[in-house]
This record gives sequence, structure tokens and C-alpha cells, in this order.
Amino acid sequence: MDEAAQLSVRMLGSDSPPDDDLVNLMYILEAFKRQDWEGARSRLSERKNSGFGFLVSPLLEAWSYAAEDKFPEAKFALKPLMNDPRLGIIAEEHLAYILDYLGRYEEAAQAYVGLTEGDRPISFQPMVAYADMLMRSGKRDEAQTFLGEKTARFKDNNFLLREGMRVAGGIGPSQAVATPRGAAGFIFYRLATEFAQTHSQQAAVVYLRLASYMTPEVSELYFLLGNLLEQLDTPDAAVSAYAAVPATSPYKKIANLRKVGALRRAGRDAEAEAMLRAELRDEPNSRAHLSALGDLLRDEEKFEEAVHYYGRAIAQIKATVQTDWFVFFARGVCYEQLGRWAEAEVDLKTALKLNPGEASVLNYLGYSWIDRGENIEEAKAMIEQAVEEQPDDGFILDSFGWVHFLTGDFETAVKHLEDAVKLEPTDPTINDHLGDAYWRVGRRIEARFQWRHALDNSEDEEEKQALMEKIELGLPEAS
Repeated sequence: MDEAAQLSVRMLGSDSPPDDDLVNLMYILEAFKRQDWEGARSRLSERKNSGFGFLVSPLLEAWSYAAEDKFPEAKFALKPLMNDPRLGIIAEEHLAYILDYLGRYEEAAQAYVGLTEGDRPISFQPMVAYADMLMRSGKRDEAQTFLGEKTARFKDNNFLLREGMRVAGGIGPSQAVATPRGAAGFIFYRLATEFAQTHSQQAAVVYLRLASYMTPEVSELYFLLGNLLEQLDTPDAAVSAYAAVPATSPYKKIANLRKVGALRRAGRDAEAEAMLRAELRDEPNSRAHLSALGDLLRDEEKFEEAVHYYGRAIAQIKATVQTDWFVFFARGVCYEQLGRWAEAEVDLKTALKLNPGEASVLNYLGYSWIDRGENIEEAKAMIEQAVEEQPDDGFILDSFGWVHFLTGDFETAVKHLEDAVKLEPTDPTINDHLGDAYWRVGRRIEARFQWRHALDNSEDEEEKQALMEKIELGLPEAS
């Protein structure tokens, strides 16, 4: 972003400056960083009718005046927004921040109180900023009382709870909005969140990059940026976003876990594994990292080693809760793949007890029982429940079709297996199962077609050999 800012200065200083919003924004923000307030205003005045001008220009212009201790001019710059019924509240919010920045604490307090009253505030940021101002002005008890009241009223708001704890602990908010640079970053961060909520990810990414240029210390920017880049199927860029979370951030370890996930989506499993092992050298009992390494090893079919790390993660659990179901399920899958069924069954039952309606557990345990010829009726009911929970999951529909096949209801098996193939057309196992079902109902040509399709998509040599035998000989007579 620093290079982009310098490029914008050169481009706009050339003989043929581009009429481009983003280039001009970079120039303005670079001027903010250099504290060239007059230069920023000059460029803003030329862009008032541009795409970003109506909202962003008055806010940045107001802050440029505030930076020069020119409150009347700052307030006047906000007037176009103040007169707008939709955007007036944003202008009032920034006016409160400007009053705070200029040390006009009594006026700022009145403005903050006006913004933080009521049950549906437009933003929780003014609450945090007000508490922080009280702390900075030596009114610690008043700040803590205010935060106590607000967090009690809005107890489900994670932002307020997290930031309130930071302010009450004397650390200060993660995003200091009552400064020119901080306010500029916050303007673009808020725009990014609005665009993200309307599924305009590309625009949100642009605004987040602008916000991070102004306030690189704000961890939350990179979490949202990484998440959006993953949604846009650019995991390598997401890796860079998570890596940009400052090392001093209390959320750095969470960012590293997100980075591991992005590395894996980018196909960089070796880097992800090395990173997890390095984290575990520093924190050998980190349950999150132990589970993540177990997941990676399970996906690589290193089931014995995965069981080891899942076991270490489970050992950290003091009292199980519903969200613990997955680590038991994952270890159960590994045990089953290793042929250690007794241990697998215990873990799968534990996972189901913790989360009774979880379709993946219902399906896996039910399918395993049927495959072993055990608890057939209970297994059938479990898989049927899994289908109700996730009717568009091809693998669960495959299990449902296969249980009908194994219990001799071939016509019903065909129906569900055809639905499964539509959802997972290249999966060799599902195509193999459908071929078997077709054969049993006398549709021999279609059976061989499905087996050939399974053969084309299989990478398992034993499975390929079995499929070639079926294509040549068909199935033996049903007993």
C-alpha cells in the first residue's frame, strides 16, 4: 500500500493526471499520513461529486480541520451530512470524536451520551470511545460504571464485551477513532463492513486495504479482509492478510490458526503443518492447535498420528460441552479407518451424545453399523434422520440408498442413489453403489456405465480392480 500511495502522488502530479477515485483516495490518505492537511483538502474539494465524495469527503475534510485545531471549520464541513436524514447520525458520531480529540471533553461527553442512549444504537463504537475518554480524563470509576451498564444491556454484543474489557483494563480500545488517522481508518473500515454485509466483497476488500493503510495496528481489519479473500477464492491473499495481524495483538494466535486454514485451502499443507508444529513447540497443550494438526493429518490419511494429536486435544477438556463433538467424531473416524472399531464406536457415540442431531455423526455411525451388519434398524433410523437434517448432502443420500440396498430394497436404493449421484457426480463410491443397485433391478447396461464412470474417477488400485471385475462379470447372484 505504501508503494500505491507513492504512485498516486506521482500520477496526480503528472501532466495527465487520471480521473480515478481510488488514485485520488490514496493521494488523500497519503497526505493525511504526512499531515499535509491543506493538500488533502485541495484534493477533496475536487472530488466532492465523485463516487466516494458525498460521504467520505465531508468526514475527511472535517478531520483535516480538526488536526489544525479549527473546530468551527470542522463542524461546518460536516454540515452536508448533518442535513441528510440517513447520514446525519454518522456526522454526529464524528463530531463527538472530534470534540474528544480537541480536548473539549464536556461537549464530547454530551455528544457521546446522545449517541449511546436507547436500545438500538447505530454503532457500539461511540460507547467504547466514550468510556476510553473517561479513562483518559481520570474518571475511571465513571467509565467502569458506564461500561457495566452498557455490557449488561447488550450482553450478546461480542464487540462491546471485548472492547469494554480492554478499556476497563486500561489497555485502551483496539481502534482509537478520536484521532485524524484513526478516524480515517475507521471510516473505511465501516464502509467495508457495510459492503461485506451486502455481499459486495470486492468493494469491501478495497476499503479494508485503505483502512489497513491508515490503521495497520487494528487486528480486526485483517480478520475481515482474510475472510473476504477466502470467500473470493483467493486463499493465498488471505494467508497474507492473516499474517499481517501485528505480533503484539492479543488475537495473533487466532490469526495464525486462520492462516493455517487459508494455507490448506491454497494447497499449501506442508507449510500449514510446519506452522502448527512450530506453534505446538511454544504451546504444547494448545487444544486448538492440537485439533487442527489432527485434522490435517486425518485428511492426509495419517490416521495413527492423527489419533495421537486428537487424544492430546481431548486430554485438555475438563468438562465436555456440545461443541466438543467434532474432536471425538474425528478421532472416531481415524480409529475406524485403522480397524480399531471398539474405540471408534465409543468416540462416535460420545460425539452423538454431545450433539444428537449432527448429520455427519448420524450418517457415519449408522453407515458403519450397517456395513458391519449390526444394529440395522437403529442405523437405518439414524441415517434417515441425517437425510432430514441435510437433504442435499450427496454422501448422506448415498448412505441412505446403500442401507436400502443392503436390506434388499433395491428399487428404493436406486431412487436415493440416483439423487446422490446428481449431487456428487464424480465420486467413485457413489457411482459404484448406483451401479450395484442398477444391476440388482435388472438395468445391466446402466450398471456397467456407472461402474465405468466410477473406474474413471477412482485413484485406488484395489477399488479399480474390483470395478473392472464387475464390468466384465457383473454381480454374483443375490443370496
